[in-house]
Amino acid sequence: MSPAKSPAEREGARRRLVIEADGGSRGNPGVAGYGALVREADGGRVLVELAEPLGKQSNNVAEYSGLIAGLRAVVELDPSADVVARMDSKLVVEQMSGRWKIKHEDMRRLALEARDLCTEIGDAGGSVSFEWIPREKNKAADALSNDAMDGRSIHRVLHPGDGDGDGDGADAAAAQRDSSPGAEGDQPASGPATRPLRLLLVQEPLVGAAVPRVAAAALRLVGAGAGAEVVTSEEPLALEVARAVATDLDTEPSASDVWAGRAPGEDADETVRTAYRSLVQRGGTVVVVTSRRGVLSVLTDVLETPGSRFWAIATAPGSLTAVEVWEDGSAAVAFTNRTDHLA
Repeated sequence: MSPAKSPAEREGARRRLVIEADGGSRGNPGVAGYGALVREADGGRVLVELAEPLGKQSNNVAEYSGLIAGLRAVVELDPSADVVARMDSKLVVEQMSGRWKIKHEDMRRLALEARDLCTEIGDAGGSVSFEWIPREKNKAADALSNDAMDGRSIHRVLHPGDGDGDGDGADAAAAQRDSSPGAEGDQPASGPATRPLRLLLVQEPLVGAAVPRVAAAALRLVGAGAGAEVVTSEEPLALEVARAVATDLDTEPSASDVWAGRAPGEDADETVRTAYRSLVQRGGTVVVVTSRRGVLSVLTDVLETPGSRFWAIATAPGSLTAVEVWEDGSAAVAFTNRTDHLA
């Protein structure tokens, strides 16, 4: 994304950006989501708006996820900018400022990811500082996080006009994606990702005896040093597989009902598709343990398969399927229904 330069930039001043981020959980832990936006410090023009459902998570995980999304957007926009991240979470602001210790493992992992992005901005010549603001001054990010908790996935990139406001002075929407279930113009995950996604879909087995073989096969494909994330539905055998994989990866699986594949209807589960699109935007290496319908919901999204052919792809219990998505949004199915480990 390449927004037109502001007058300050043309005069050689370093760009100043503001991140506003928020997250919430209805139940804590419960249905969670984050919202984030990036705006110009001078004039307040909004450049990016983001919202993503997170499944079942805590408030703190949602707050950190919003910050990380805002920092990633800055890296795409202009990593050499001076950035102020404003949040109404005292916990996140104090921990990221180094004044409070981080005791919870999930918080440490997310804080490390956020700090890595801050380092990337610093290495490019920019800077990041953190500022606590009261909730009433964070209404835009709060509204986006509520959209996310309602199941909406939003990625709007708004490009400013030509520099000093000549012309109609309106923001032109260069790209907009709202992949909420049933949203008009709902599209497959073809928007640009922040980094490539390497996704291994594991279909939950039918019997517990298959769990060790399925988990071992997934680990061989992912690699112990890949820094992979493990996500699973809350079905008992899916949880067993996820925990076995996560143990060898020295991580904890994230369990969420969004990967169950039980939404109403007979074809693709839009809840699963929304969760998949969230992974596309985050990138990285991810192992997802889900149902047959969950696997097919991702595959038919990638392949743009018509609903009438939803069940035409063969997948077996305990099988492995791989999807790769690159930064430009292009995706490919590396393989499907791999079952040699079950023989």
